[in-house]
Amino acid sequence: MSMGQVALGLFFALAMSIAAPISGRQSRLNCALPHRMRQRLTPACLALLTGFWLAKASADQSSLPDCSASTAMPYLACLTSATNRPEPPHDFSGGRILHRGDTLNLRWRGAASAVQVEGTYGNYALALHPVAVDEWAASVRVPHLASLTERFTFIATRAGGDELHDTIHFSGPEALPRSAQRGAVETVTLPSRHFAQGRQVKVWLPPGHAASQRYPVIYIADGAAHFGDELLTAMQSGRLPAMVVVGIEADPAERFAEYVDFPKHEGLPSNPARFAAHERFIIETLLPWAESNFGASNTPADRTLAGFSNGADWAAAMALRHPELFGRAIVMSPIMVSQYAIPDAPGARFDLSAGALEPPFALATACFALRLHAKGHTVTLRWWPHTHSPEQWRTAFPAALLNAPAAALPDARSCDVFRAEQP
Repeated sequence: MSMGQVALGLFFALAMSIAAPISGRQSRLNCALPHRMRQRLTPACLALLTGFWLAKASADQSSLPDCSASTAMPYLACLTSATNRPEPPHDFSGGRILHRGDTLNLRWRGAASAVQVEGTYGNYALALHPVAVDEWAASVRVPHLASLTERFTFIATRAGGDELHDTIHFSGPEALPRSAQRGAVETVTLPSRHFAQGRQVKVWLPPGHAASQRYPVIYIADGAAHFGDELLTAMQSGRLPAMVVVGIEADPAERFAEYVDFPKHEGLPSNPARFAAHERFIIETLLPWAESNFGASNTPADRTLAGFSNGADWAAAMALRHPELFGRAIVMSPIMVSQYAIPDAPGARFDLSAGALEPPFALATACFALRLHAKGHTVTLRWWPHTHSPEQWRTAFPAALLNAPAAALPDARSCDVFRAEQP
């Protein structure tokens, strides 16, 4: 598979998919969008999926590499031989997921003309193969499968074109439970001269919060202030200090433009003027407001940026552009960062992460890590067994702040073609 093809497919798909709501089958292929935005397939998401699928061009239409093929990126999930697949019980219909070691065995029983499995946001689609009458199967090797928590959906296409869905929640034996504790969340519509309308902001406050004190602060994209709940246990045990988490909502119609630092390009929904307006809103309005009203620290070392998907692109862009303001960036499943200019002078610390079951995002993350490292920046890289999903980011977020063990950077040769053939 040529990474040049991936890049060409990505930009081709962007040009073909500008900003219209998509219904029916494709509406399941949305990326990491919060709540009300999940009804829309963004151009960037369609671009990434289409680009990767065009490049793969395999007979089974899967976006995963074959385990039998040589790969310089062993953290990616891959298709494996089905010959060692354990036989599931014969008294089921619909979908079943079994696991042995690091291998997921996927089965579907029922009448169908085609069957595939998708992850939480549909960015990964794995085709199952017929193995018997009304029976379909596939096997996938997933690094560190034991810690996976994920929602998979079997989609069986029947004669006539109608579809049958079966969603299964998978949890490996080492998967961490979700935090049952909750902090207080305040939602405010913040007026700003930078936009025609106010911007919604959500602020997560730790127990015992006092506005008269100063707190380390995390500014996170997509209004995801509730991620603070994942930090409570560590705060209460003393492994983390009490923190404030500020979640900034994007304009749903301008999310790509506000989050991705990309020049104006025909066919791309990028808009440097819109990105600049959002940037000024953050610096001139949001930061002073959070510091005045919620005790958010004004010290760069205590300010962290965070985001997932295109929100990760935003966190990376702001950290690169403003090392004098932000000391750290938690960048989870980015994608457009392969296009970013990286300054020679090291600035913020970068904590990067991606999932084994989201190949385009994993490749972009790995190559961005290598580019940062080459310029002398402090960078850590962590891999998770997930798809492009909230389950991954709720795990990656506290792991970054707790300085969990990191992976070695991949071999630079694995990114040579990807970097060289970007448009």
